[in-house]
Amino acid sequence: MEQLIEWINRQALSTKLKWTYLVTSGGVMLLSTLFLIGIQLYFFTAALVRQTQSQATMAGENLTAAMAFADAEAAGDILSALRVAPDVQSAVAYDAKGKAFVSFVRDPQSPPAAHDPHVRETEVDVRGVSVTRRIQVGSRLLGTVVVRSSVTSVYRQLALYLALALPMTLALLSLSYYALSRLQRYFTAPIRALSAVSEQISRQGDYSLRAEVSQAADIGLLARTFNGMLDRIQKRELELEAEINERKRIEVKLDRLAHYDPVTQLNNRHFFNERLESVLARARKFDERTILMFIDLDNFKTVNDTLGHDIGDELLRLVSRRLSETLRFGDVLSRIGGDEFGIILENVSQVGVASLIAEKCLLKLADPIHIHGHDIHIGASIGISVYPDDATDMHALLKYADTAMYYAKNGGKNAWRMFTPSMRDDAHKRFKLDNNLRRALERDEFVLHYQPQVDLKTGDIVGVEALIRWIHPQLGMVSPNDFIPVAEDTGLIVPIGEWVLREACRDLKRWHAEGHLLRVAVNLSGRQLKENNLVAAVLATLREADVDPCWLELELTESMLMDASTDIVDRLHALTDAGIQLAIDDFGTGYSSMSYLKTFPVRALKVDRSFVRGLPQDPEDAAITRAIIAMARSLRMEIVAEGIETQEQHDFLRAHGCDKSQGYLYGRPCPAAQIGQLLARSGAGACAVDSVV
Repeated sequence: MEQLIEWINRQALSTKLKWTYLVTSGGVMLLSTLFLIGIQLYFFTAALVRQTQSQATMAGENLTAAMAFADAEAAGDILSALRVAPDVQSAVAYDAKGKAFVSFVRDPQSPPAAHDPHVRETEVDVRGVSVTRRIQVGSRLLGTVVVRSSVTSVYRQLALYLALALPMTLALLSLSYYALSRLQRYFTAPIRALSAVSEQISRQGDYSLRAEVSQAADIGLLARTFNGMLDRIQKRELELEAEINERKRIEVKLDRLAHYDPVTQLNNRHFFNERLESVLARARKFDERTILMFIDLDNFKTVNDTLGHDIGDELLRLVSRRLSETLRFGDVLSRIGGDEFGIILENVSQVGVASLIAEKCLLKLADPIHIHGHDIHIGASIGISVYPDDATDMHALLKYADTAMYYAKNGGKNAWRMFTPSMRDDAHKRFKLDNNLRRALERDEFVLHYQPQVDLKTGDIVGVEALIRWIHPQLGMVSPNDFIPVAEDTGLIVPIGEWVLREACRDLKRWHAEGHLLRVAVNLSGRQLKENNLVAAVLATLREADVDPCWLELELTESMLMDASTDIVDRLHALTDAGIQLAIDDFGTGYSSMSYLKTFPVRALKVDRSFVRGLPQDPEDAAITRAIIAMARSLRMEIVAEGIETQEQHDFLRAHGCDKSQGYLYGRPCPAAQIGQLLARSGAGACAVDSVV
């Protein structure tokens, strides 16, 4: 049974429909035939019963006389007359006592009809029909006659009926099967069309296909539902396709944002690092040399702050274009920071190629860049490291190129430097110095020394310059030339500068209390000058120490003034408006000019020691010094000469109108207590505790 069910499940719908119809039709025909056979059997048997009853009645009436006179011969002739009836098989006449009087048997082998007084007058069984009739005269019973007919004729007629019905049934079934097959193809054509469309969609993935079928109530509804489902699938497919395309577009955009700089359209740091890693892997495999270059634009922040970010962005684009023109085909140029660029030179045979390209980059950037009516001069500091000469690790190579760039920038900018092992040692020393410097304020390791400033006309000490010293527990006395640049870079110069100013004002207040009216000069760093709260912090320190602002002089460098923005100029004016004096330190070593000096509220110029060292013998130093003094006079500024070590230098400066001077001739830098003792002795004997200025 299970195998039959499995076989049925494997068949197509059309086959299932045909077999269902055939089984149903065959069953109906079979039941109809059986019903008709039953009816025919009933009618044939009823006719046989009526015929046998009639014959039994006639025989009973004819036997009355013969039975009355006991004429057996006549009775036998009467029964023999039943031979003409083919269905009658036997007939027996019984007397009143129930004994057989006479009989007729068509087939001698067949038993005669038996008389059973308890059996009904008419008895029907599968073999025949038995009819019993009473033989009587009036009320006198003479006997009974039993006539038995065979049902063979009935069966013969039924067989004939079946012989005609069965072929007709089979013919009808065959005709039905043929008609059904034709109709089935017509009826299932829409379903096959739906199936064909489904298969085509599955094979081609084209959801624009539609099933074209009739609009009949049932199949049409199925087709409309199917097409509606395809509409929704196609719509969703289009939406998914649009969504996928949008995602791909966003992925491309994100990939570009992840690997390209939106301002210059160059590769960014992420791409640069990935490419450098792959280039180094290739260089390692094929034993090639790779050169890494870091380029940092000089004074870009000044351009950005002064002219605006739009011009700054345009400057970056033009710089990147110029740098691209210097490279070989296949070299990589990326923007890796705000004003920093990186270059990868792949498969370089000679290290000298790096210096050639670095020089070409500096020459390209040397020409002024014209942007919206502005001629912008921009330089660059370039650091170079080489694989595998300097390092085999990507991170070390990046670090060394950055270190070399730092040396190029600190060496005067607009230059290039190749990495050397000494730079690594200096960087390590710088790192260690940085860590110690961060704890120096907390541990109170800084001290102030002061160097006297002498009025050349009177010879009196009229001021001092505050100079910071760092006394480290292990390193000993650390030179300002070592730790001040580190403090500038890390931003620690701001809290250190505040400490210097605070301590200098306290010492100044103490000297004033002792009756020594002198001015203190404090160096101001470029980082401090950019602080928004500089003016408020300086004035708050003066108020805290109860010192008049006129006794404080802040020293600036020429480079700080060259990079000064409008905000910085405003701060300088705010300081002078409060009564604080401003001086330019190391004058003559930078870019100052008479017209430039008129822009700033500067009161004094300090002639750099490099011009004083050769006085009075060196004619060039003498000429420069006289020119600076003359310029200061024309601008009504005070002149202070630094680095005076000999009496001849003192006499030359005094003779040419220099106002004040400072140097070892008058005293070395010393602690505040010794300055107090020096002032108390009225200028006798300078202190000699420190040979470091």
